[in-house]
Amino acid sequence: MTDVHEEERTALRSLLELAQSTTTANRRVIFENVADLFLSAQGRLTDQQRALMGDILSKLVIEMEMKLRKDLAQRLANLDTAPRELIVTLANDQIEVARPVLLRSPILRDPDLIEIVKHRSQEHMLSVALRAPLSAEVAEAIVDRGDEQVIEQLLKNPDASLSRRALEYLVAESQRVDRFQQPILNRHDLPPELAHRMFWWVSAALRRGILERYSIDSALLDDAIQETTRDALSEPGARTAGTQAARLVEGVADAAQLDERFLVQTLRGGKITAFVAALGRLCRVEPLVARRIVFDPGGQSLAIACRAINVERANFATILLLARQGSANGVTPPSFVNEMMKFYDSITPQRARVVLGYWRADSEYVKAISEIGDPAAKSASVP
Repeated sequence: MTDVHEEERTALRSLLELAQSTTTANRRVIFENVADLFLSAQGRLTDQQRALMGDILSKLVIEMEMKLRKDLAQRLANLDTAPRELIVTLANDQIEVARPVLLRSPILRDPDLIEIVKHRSQEHMLSVALRAPLSAEVAEAIVDRGDEQVIEQLLKNPDASLSRRALEYLVAESQRVDRFQQPILNRHDLPPELAHRMFWWVSAALRRGILERYSIDSALLDDAIQETTRDALSEPGARTAGTQAARLVEGVADAAQLDERFLVQTLRGGKITAFVAALGRLCRVEPLVARRIVFDPGGQSLAIACRAINVERANFATILLLARQGSANGVTPPSFVNEMMKFYDSITPQRARVVLGYWRADSEYVKAISEIGDPAAKSASVP
């Protein structure tokens, strides 16, 4: 064992002597041997010797050709005893050199990674986004500066921690950037309420996934609703709005005749606004939420609302057809009706009420996005 130690120290002395030379050939010898020296001598070289080698290499690495820098980075990327200054230098090199270090080096700390995210290229940021594990602080820096491709890969990284703030921002962005939607909904750390928030703008297939996967304790949901919502027509502004539809619904509700038959009658009479108000009252959601349910082009929102208030299957089919005629002014294909009926049958009333509960609890968010140009809000003027 003593002979082995002496051989390694001799090799180290030889490399240090070569480092005093300025010739390219001698520097190449250093680079071709240093990784083997660090790996084979792990725990055997003194701290002083390792620090000296690291200092020399950090000074020489900038002058070496790309191929040698790439090889050095590849060989030191997994080494937890690699010289810190050298690893940081390699991580800030061209992406061909930096990539393995950014992906794997345990030497890099969060401040190092955040500086790279802030000041290096999108390719550097992408490599950081794929690290495992990745802290919430670094992930947030990527969200603040990354392009869509980088953020998509960050979302797909199961070992990346995302703060609530970052998730809320990305959920909102997913309304604009479709490629974020599937990766967000696949994340294990996505809160159910944020998943249900996305229901308003994702595809039918993703909506089904939300309904099947994301649930919440009903007591917690009731608490959230109690803290953040009011009954749809209990607001002074809503009660004194003075619209004919609101007065009609108020009177019918007071007479205990507000039911699914009334919903069908209002649609048959072409009174879309009255239908929206009545549905909102029955579902106990804000008027803007009710409009969003009715004018959702996918139809699933209306199916969930009707299922939650126990509308009979035949009446739902009638409501679906009449509501689409009144809002879209087009012919509804039979295939769409068949698909919606299957969807209606697949949801239990209990599950539908849970989803409706999310919409009540999140009514302020729905109201906000409706007020900045949502088609459902604009359709409120339909008679």
